[in-house]
Amino acid sequence: MRSSHIGSDGHWPPAWRGWLVAALLALGSIVSQADRVVLNLMVEPLKADFALGDTGFGALQGVAFGLFYTVCAIPLGRLADRYSRKWIIGICIALWSLFAMGSGLARSYVQLFLTRIGVAVGEASLTPSGLSMLSDMFPADRLGRPVSVFLMSAPIGMGLAFIFGGELLHWLTTSSILDAGVFAGLRPWQAAFLIVGLPGLLLVPAFLLVREPVRRGEGAQQPLSIREVMAIVRERRAALVPMLAGFSMVSLVSYAYNIWTPALFIRVYGLNAAEVGLAFGGILLIFGTSGVFFAGWLSDRLVRAGQLDAQLKVAAFGFVGCGVLGALVPLMPTAGSALALLGPAIFLSNMPYPCAGTALQLIIPNRARGQVTALYITLTTLVGLVIGPLVVGLMTDYVFRAPEDIRYSLAIVVGAPAPLMFGLLMVARRPYRTLRATMA
Repeated sequence: MRSSHIGSDGHWPPAWRGWLVAALLALGSIVSQADRVVLNLMVEPLKADFALGDTGFGALQGVAFGLFYTVCAIPLGRLADRYSRKWIIGICIALWSLFAMGSGLARSYVQLFLTRIGVAVGEASLTPSGLSMLSDMFPADRLGRPVSVFLMSAPIGMGLAFIFGGELLHWLTTSSILDAGVFAGLRPWQAAFLIVGLPGLLLVPAFLLVREPVRRGEGAQQPLSIREVMAIVRERRAALVPMLAGFSMVSLVSYAYNIWTPALFIRVYGLNAAEVGLAFGGILLIFGTSGVFFAGWLSDRLVRAGQLDAQLKVAAFGFVGCGVLGALVPLMPTAGSALALLGPAIFLSNMPYPCAGTALQLIIPNRARGQVTALYITLTTLVGLVIGPLVVGLMTDYVFRAPEDIRYSLAIVVGAPAPLMFGLLMVARRPYRTLRATMA
């Protein structure tokens, strides 16, 4: 019956149904982070097995994953605006899980490169489809927290993957499990890929069983043409251009840190993969998740107080602190002092993510949300995942020339973007407020 789709306010679904979808999306995000992060713990064995430099390893995350993640985001976002989002997510989870397991069967750099492309294609579906679903299940002044639950799963997934991924690699390296059985003849990193890729397949039926939410708000009645979507983007360019450029700086810093922090602590401070995984993973679990949730909670509170640009303010002021603390982390004299600063830096670096996801949904008509969210993913990932890891690798290989000098490369790449991001979001505030007022 129709009433089963309507919440107590007469318009929105029951809160439990929205939170169920948010929880499933969070689980999907956690799974998607696992093989990305485990790869970051494999820097040294992959370089040794395939005779790679830092630039070649950076290309696995920056080009193979990052470039194709961005290329596929917009077509998948368009599918999310036209068809069932739960089916798109379910199919793509199966796709990326199978390719993640396929990474463990790679016998050459080219084969590994190709499997990373397959993982990227599948994972590009989750954020556009997921944010679009949530925006049809929660009103504007309550959207920040479920978006935070969805997006804080990224640092949860990264933290768990660092902790258990480091232990998994250590166990596979020191045990006899690779001597016989299904893993016989595999390198430890290959067996790790097979193990971390499997859980995603278990989520597929759960997504296919959830109820697709009814599309709501402006533009919900029928799909929009590409021309109409581009017109929406042009009409909102005064807010969207500085917003997308500013949030790209956040992505650059986060990817540079997530990919190269293990190498920093291994090369400069002498930790092993298991120690790095436990320390960095714990920081991501505690400080990353709390930063995301705090930003969602604070922005919802400020919106209820009448501040229509709350998401932009919370993101901008939080990220300034990340730039200062984050640049100091790799310059610290000891591992303990570096980890002490890394915690608050990770907290602040994660604050912009729920703000970006929520802010975009609130100024874009319904049937364009998946595509504009995909545009956001495309631009921020191009800057962050394609440029960030490669710049750190290139600077270390060709500017500073010593592997341990990665500390200087990382300090520069983390510190420089923060003031630029702050200025761009300040520029976006006035046109953003105007759009929010007209769509309220």
